[in-house]
Amino acid sequence: MDDADRRHEDRRQDLETAAQLHEALALQRAFGSDAAQRFLKLRGIGDEVSQNALIESYDRRQAARRLREAAVS
Repeated sequence: MDDADRRHEDRRQDLETAAQLHEALALQRAFGSDAAQRFLKLRGIGDEVSQNALIESYDRRQAARRLREAAVS
């Protein structure tokens, strides 16, 4: 396998992981963090990656909610 093949394989996995993380974020909004984390674990996404993605997403949503509430007040 040459460098070009290796880079292509890495990109393919990154796109698949990104798609799974995107789906997990939708699950988190609908059913909570536990459901999203179980979803990712069943798909082989490590705990550290899934926790970082889910926590960062939650924090961003909470910050946006606080900004919206402050703008209304």
